[in-house]
Amino acid sequence: MDTPAPVPRVRRSDRLVIGAIDVASHVFQHRARQVLLGSALLMLPMVALHLLLTVLAFDHYERFDGLLGDRGYIGVETGLVMLGLAIQSLTAHIIGAYTAAYLVPYQMGAEPTIAACLRRVLRKLPLLLLTWSLTHWPPLLVLWGLANGASAETLGALWILAPLMAMVGAATLLVAPVVMTEQRGVRSIGRAWKLTRVRFGAAFSFVIACAVLGSMLSAFIAFLPPLAESTGFITFGSLGWMVQGVTTQMAVLIVVPFVAIATSQMYLHLRVHAEGLDIVIAADRAFGASS
Repeated sequence: MDTPAPVPRVRRSDRLVIGAIDVASHVFQHRARQVLLGSALLMLPMVALHLLLTVLAFDHYERFDGLLGDRGYIGVETGLVMLGLAIQSLTAHIIGAYTAAYLVPYQMGAEPTIAACLRRVLRKLPLLLLTWSLTHWPPLLVLWGLANGASAETLGALWILAPLMAMVGAATLLVAPVVMTEQRGVRSIGRAWKLTRVRFGAAFSFVIACAVLGSMLSAFIAFLPPLAESTGFITFGSLGWMVQGVTTQMAVLIVVPFVAIATSQMYLHLRVHAEGLDIVIAADRAFGASS
């Protein structure tokens, strides 16, 4: 008996932002094991790297403090904050690649495995590192400048730089999904911009929505230990810092893959609207794939 052809799950949605987040919620509910476990396996080495570099920095505190600066909070503390932001940015880029490797085949009707998606990410890792370094340096440079500024200057600059950073984020939003889905190499950056600029307003709104939702969800999860202690039924005592750290990492483990799934779905939505991907899929099913 012939195996039935997979049935694509791609659907056209007129609500690009809400539709992408809604699909991400659905996939997260029904495929949480595949998404979270694969993401965790990729995130653990990054967390370990950050921890190792932090320990090394404090072991050589005076040397690094003199190297990184000698004014206010500019020194090891700020250097470690920037290091953490860079590692988080790279981690998000890699997790975006993993979720794209899972979600796009899944939406096309396949049932990808964690191992297969991880192998695809590892094969693309050099290209992912290159595209990350080419597209994610502007926000990191802005954050470094803010860290070196005075408090009043920082608050004033945030009102101007935050929308600009969101625009840069929207312009590079689809780089990881394009890298994992289309064989374009470094040209994936240009391809991502070509897709985004068709509906740049929607992409910009999507970045803002994900930033707000991600921040709210992270804050809620991180607030759970103090909330539990406030009831009086449980106290963590001297282990409170450890519990807080664990819940913070849980928030990262949940929020980053969720936003990455929504981004991959946004990639599919934009291809549907810009290129008629849903029509191409329907035609291929009806008449056979075109050469």
